[in-house]
Amino acid sequence: MARPSRRAERREQILAAAVSLIEQHDLATLRLTDVAAELDLTPNAVRYYFKDVDTLVLELAMRSDVRFYDERRAAAAALDDHRDKLSHLLGAGLPTGPEDAEWRAIWRAFLAAGFELDQRPEVAGIFHRQVGLYVEILDGGVADGVFSLTVPALDVATTLMSMEDYLGYRIVAKDPAFDRPRALHLMHGYAEMAVSAALPLPR
Repeated sequence: MARPSRRAERREQILAAAVSLIEQHDLATLRLTDVAAELDLTPNAVRYYFKDVDTLVLELAMRSDVRFYDERRAAAAALDDHRDKLSHLLGAGLPTGPEDAEWRAIWRAFLAAGFELDQRPEVAGIFHRQVGLYVEILDGGVADGVFSLTVPALDVATTLMSMEDYLGYRIVAKDPAFDRPRALHLMHGYAEMAVSAALPLPR
């Protein structure tokens, strides 16, 4: 039996192959046999980790927790000033650009979950956990006396997350009016108004 680290490595390889295939073709045509062929594995070797395409697509959606919750939370925790923390959250929540394949795949996986989030709590929870991360930073800034919120922290956090998701979609959808600098400008401007404080420019 493979060691846990080897299993985790193989899972990451399968997910990375799925992201690559989705970029080349489309999520609707993704098959486990194609993923297996991409890695020179048998289909059963892929099914050992993901029993079907739906399971694989759900895992792609859940990768959002790693990149946009776990990693952002850890990076923010390493900063002392809540203004820096908030600025980091703004920058790290958007795609790096229109060719951010992982962001595009995550977005497509969310869409594949359908429009009944009351039936998909594991998918719905992704958004709300990230809202909670924003709330944590906002409340910390208020406690430190560097933020003065004009509306409740939950409202600010939900608005920022909604901007993040929708503007991020416009970026990866290659809307010429919404590149990453434009999206950061809009989010940064709203955040400064909401917290009544000057914030470092997100990177």
